[in-house]
Amino acid sequence: IAIKNQKREALINALHLWAYYVLLISNGNEAIAMSSAFQIAKAPSPAPPLTKPETPVIESGINPGELISKGRPMSTAVGYLHQYATEAMLAADQWESVACSRSVCTIANLVPGTRYFCRLAVIGRREQLVYSDVVSRVAA
Repeated sequence: IAIKNQKREALINALHLWAYYVLLISNGNEAIAMSSAFQIAKAPSPAPPLTKPETPVIESGINPGELISKGRPMSTAVGYLHQYATEAMLAADQWESVACSRSVCTIANLVPGTRYFCRLAVIGRREQLVYSDVVSRVAA
C-alpha cells in the first residue's frame, strides 16, 4: 500500500509539472493548450443582469400571525429578501426584511388581523437588487 501511495503521489506531481509546462508553452493560445489533452477551463463571462421577479403569492401560515411568501425561483439569484410592512410602515417606506436562500419563506410573529404589504427582493451578484410588485394580505 505504501508503494502504491508513493507511485500515486509521483504521478500526480508529474501531471502538475506537465500542466505547468502546457501553460508556459501555450502562452494563452487555446489551440495549443487543447492539443495537450488537458481540459481547458471555460473563459469567464459576465453574469446576466437580474430581471424583475414575479409578484409573490402570499398565503396564511399554519400558526396565527404567520404569512408564507412564495416567489418563483430565479437562476440568477444569489438570495432573496422577503419584505413586509404595515400601512403605517408603508407610508414611511420602512420595510422589514427576512433574508432567505430560497424563494419560499415563512414570515412569523405578525399581529393577527393586520393587513400586511409584501414584496420579494432578489439579490444578484455584484450587489444587484430588484424588487417585485407589492401585494397585500391580512395575517390570520
